[in-house]
Amino acid sequence: MSESSLENGAHAVASAATTALLIELLAAPKPGLVDRYSDLRELNVFRISASAVAAYRWFLRAAIGGARRSRNVVGRCVLGAVEDALSSQRGGNTHLGALLLLIPLCVAAGRLLRSRGGLSAEKLRRQVIEVVRAAGPVDAIEVFTAIKEARPGGLGKVAYLDVNDPKTYEEIGRKRIGLREAFSTYRGRDLVADELVDGYPVTFEVCLPAMRRYLRSSRTIDVAVVNGLLSVMAARPDTHVVRRNGLHVARYVSDLARKALRVGGPASPSGRRVLERMDRYMRERDVRPGSSADVVDAALMVLLLTEGMRP
Repeated sequence: MSESSLENGAHAVASAATTALLIELLAAPKPGLVDRYSDLRELNVFRISASAVAAYRWFLRAAIGGARRSRNVVGRCVLGAVEDALSSQRGGNTHLGALLLLIPLCVAAGRLLRSRGGLSAEKLRRQVIEVVRAAGPVDAIEVFTAIKEARPGGLGKVAYLDVNDPKTYEEIGRKRIGLREAFSTYRGRDLVADELVDGYPVTFEVCLPAMRRYLRSSRTIDVAVVNGLLSVMAARPDTHVVRRNGLHVARYVSDLARKALRVGGPASPSGRRVLERMDRYMRERDVRPGSSADVVDAALMVLLLTEGMRP
């Protein structure tokens, strides 16, 4: 593959990642989240759009690094993207979880640029599993540094490899702990960590099939994205909600998501009524299913990249 072809392919990967963030942002109605009709206290479409665009160059570098089999590209690009996303707007953390999922996908897609037969969801999943497994201690340190700098809400503490403990970084370096092993500490506590450790199961087995199905049946991006989000929320309690609002609230929100899906979500009048009640409940209590939205971002990127989905 020539350098110009590689660069063009890498731009296509970066474009898919950025477009995924923007589509998920604008899709509506998303209960408890920013969309084109609703803001949150410190976040709005302008700030989140600025953050998404700021990440583009890091998606590009990740894809090129993947194609060239560069070392430590995951950590370097996650940290760079988080820093640029934070400095691009005044709302604080906007995309940490999404970047943690999208950067390895960009690296994986970059690796596949040189392969024959084109991209598919199956190939991309196999490759991203390899990318996460190969990410070493330098990647882990830079990714944990990015998490610390983003200061995500409700992060709390863990007994071992806590991102806010300076000893964590010494431990990772001394014991040569790779990214996957480092995130294993957070297993069961964080949906994004679970996706990275377990090979993106909710992205590829829950959200992606749901969005494909609703895109075919409705031919409407809003319906596909919102019902993809509801499918993730219904599959397991959102871990961001668990940390911020408690397990009982997260389980109740999951029940509401299942109820909304049963009546079609935004595709039907009864579904829209359920979503309105759900949204009102969540906004009154500042319940934000951010981890589920991160998975939607990842699944959207896969759709854009492998199936030619166009807004």
